[in-house]
Amino acid sequence: MASAHLGLLASQLSALQSYDNGTGFAFIDGHSLDVPSVIAVSRKNHVPKLDDSDATKERISAAVDVVQSLALEVQSQYGVTTGFGGSATTRTKRTALLQKALLASIQCGILPDFRSSKGEKDLTPEEYSLLLPQDWIRGTMFVRLNSIIRAQSGTRWIIIENLHKLIQENVAPCAPLRQSISASGDLGPLAYISSILTGNPDIFAWHGEGEDRKIYDSATLLEKLNLEPIDLIAKEGLALVNGTAASAAVSALAIHDCHILALASQVLGAYAVEAIKGSQEPFQPFLHELSRPHKGQIEVATNIRYILKSSKLARVQHEESDPEGQLRQDTYCVRGTPQWIGPSLEDLLLAQEQIDIELNSTTDNPVVDIDSNYIHHGANFMAMSITSASEKMRLALHHMAKLTYTQLTELLNNHMNKGLPPNLSVNEPSLDYCMKASDIAAASYLSEIAYLANPVSTHVISAEMHNQAINSLALISVRYTMDAVKLVRMIMSTHLYALVQATDLRAMEFTFRHSLFEALRSETVAHFGHVASITTDDETFFRELTHPLVVLLNATTWEDSHSRFEGVFRKLSGYILKQLKRKLYPKKDITLSSVEGWQETMSTRAQEAFIHTKDTYIPSAESKGYELLGRTKALYRFVRGELGVQLHWGDPEKDKTEIGTEIAKIFRAFENGSIAPVLLDVVGKQL
Repeated sequence: MASAHLGLLASQLSALQSYDNGTGFAFIDGHSLDVPSVIAVSRKNHVPKLDDSDATKERISAAVDVVQSLALEVQSQYGVTTGFGGSATTRTKRTALLQKALLASIQCGILPDFRSSKGEKDLTPEEYSLLLPQDWIRGTMFVRLNSIIRAQSGTRWIIIENLHKLIQENVAPCAPLRQSISASGDLGPLAYISSILTGNPDIFAWHGEGEDRKIYDSATLLEKLNLEPIDLIAKEGLALVNGTAASAAVSALAIHDCHILALASQVLGAYAVEAIKGSQEPFQPFLHELSRPHKGQIEVATNIRYILKSSKLARVQHEESDPEGQLRQDTYCVRGTPQWIGPSLEDLLLAQEQIDIELNSTTDNPVVDIDSNYIHHGANFMAMSITSASEKMRLALHHMAKLTYTQLTELLNNHMNKGLPPNLSVNEPSLDYCMKASDIAAASYLSEIAYLANPVSTHVISAEMHNQAINSLALISVRYTMDAVKLVRMIMSTHLYALVQATDLRAMEFTFRHSLFEALRSETVAHFGHVASITTDDETFFRELTHPLVVLLNATTWEDSHSRFEGVFRKLSGYILKQLKRKLYPKKDITLSSVEGWQETMSTRAQEAFIHTKDTYIPSAESKGYELLGRTKALYRFVRGELGVQLHWGDPEKDKTEIGTEIAKIFRAFENGSIAPVLLDVVGKQL
């Protein structure tokens, strides 16, 4: 299906909207989790419902019975009557104490000194940097609950019930950001989360709302929640920590963010075609559907073609007579978006499938089979599927960022942008450098993204007595993916700011050239009409003047206006002399003074029109710039209107905020998701 990626994102956004308006709910039953439900629970504090049916409770109880009965037999069961990992050579019948020993050994991560703060002081940024973010923790609890409710882990119902209670009460256990190698699952985060249930006084968690949200030790917290500490029985500690919930939960957040950015890369790619006055030729169906039918490529081309269809800036096709069409075809970064981004869409769809399966899987070891009264020993805790998904995401993010950066730099380069001023400056180029430093900032973002795009899975180190000789590093990988998401948002925000700035400059250009071409006709007739058979309606004559004039204008945008137009019309005087000689009546000649007079008048008229256009232009949600765009006008209106992003005039009297302040408004729209429906609206009719 040509719109597979777009349809997926649309369905996710629709589901999230249902959570926002109260018509949707997340359900913990072992098989119903999806990316929107994880986002709702993690980021929106949605409280999922628990499948507490008698049938579910019976299966949970049956799994516990299997574990307890097999624990009494001669045959050892890993983590029930044996040690852990490379220490599985040991045997014990003290099954409850074994679970406490497991948690105690895992709780080795580095955290802030919560005891000295006693929950009363805010954490410093350095202290926060040691912790998994609270939304990641909520997602982790949600995913782990969904796994153990499948009745293949061997935990009692009270464990499930109390863990659900933590989500209900918006409790976020404090777990270390760094520790997990995602081999026997995400042991570190899950051990700290699980130990809240035991009332361990050296384990801490966030609780409360707003200003009352503080950090409490778990013993105090359980008292506040009217919960009794739980003494874990055989396998329960192992069942709680042995899973991929943390990496799976964070990857669910990341994939949704990546889908939005993938759509943004297509919309911004189309917008770049407009801003650069590019051609719609490269997106025609024959090139994609009939010549090279990769699904992702077809989808991107279809979307861009639809976006550009009504644009007044993007050429329908190349025309040799176009004075701005010397380059026969647009550069790679303008025309190659379908071929560049298409494969990433396919990768993201595969990553989505891997994550969807992981969210509804049993990721324990060993796994309880109540139907066969057996415990299966394997490696379902290995989170390599999540690593695979996150590395595909991160590479896709790099490709999006690379495309964005190349389009941005072309847009800022007056030798490539077909008539826009260098750095998109509105004021005189000698005083206004507008996007020059933003170009540098974008380069820094891309450099970091390129570094992060490297695979994590190739850096595995053998751990734990060489038992974990292979380990997925999934949580590390997805952490870097989330870092890359933030950086791509930064570079795309910078690019979108530039595109909107360029839109207003195109609108000024449109108005200025209209005035200039009218002046060219009237002043040329006024100066030479008495010696040549020309009128203002002489299209052939004036076409031969306006074409070189456009070329000259495009080549001189780096000059200040007072000198620019003198040079432009000095050079254009050669063209007008050539044209006039073809039109002269017999025995009439053109004096040098008349040419100089025309040249001086046109220079003055051009500068006056140029300054007047800038001084009278009013950027707004539906300005002249808005009218020039195709379906990207919805994005322009959102940025200029809803976000209130200001045009940078390059004039201290007009610019009351810094460029970074304005770019940050767009960044926050990416961060809070408010830009996503707008992006979808730009291409929405393709669904």
